[in-house]
Amino acid sequence: MINSIIYLVLALQKGFYGEVLTTLYFTIMQPIGLLVWIYQAQFKKEQQEFVARKLDGKGWTKYLSISVLWWLAFGFIYQSIGANRPYRDSITDATNGVGQILMTAVYREQWIFWAATNVFSIYLWWGESLQIQGKYLIYLINSLVGGISGARQQKALKKVKKGSDDPFFVLEQNE
Repeated sequence: MINSIIYLVLALQKGFYGEVLTTLYFTIMQPIGLLVWIYQAQFKKEQQEFVARKLDGKGWTKYLSISVLWWLAFGFIYQSIGANRPYRDSITDATNGVGQILMTAVYREQWIFWAATNVFSIYLWWGESLQIQGKYLIYLINSLVGGISGARQQKALKKVKKGSDDPFFVLEQNE
């Protein structure tokens, strides 16, 4: 939370309005997410695992198209209000937004969009703040490790309900 508030101030000072909007969103959602996790921990004692869905060709086309449209539309908006680096700024909005959509819909490819957000954030802050670039480099490494770890876990899980399109079917816990 402290990181988000500090980053919010820095992004506002640099005129990166997309980063401001994204940071506001995540600052608001952090306590909400924490409350949901606490609730789940107290009232849902058994551990459950879910199988993440995989994007097909149509899915990739859909979400990459959404990313491009989001990037260009918000880049234009940020440019029209005098933002600094509007298109660099808006691409991080697009990848963050699509990453969040994919995470909510339980798609495994979400990590690619989180990694892209970190790469584009390094580019956004290029020449502005070495410390923030370093932070996003660490986030990028975390995204890559998370993606690889998630892929390995998906291979290790056995489906209880084969052939289901439902992303929320529960798997047996391996103990």
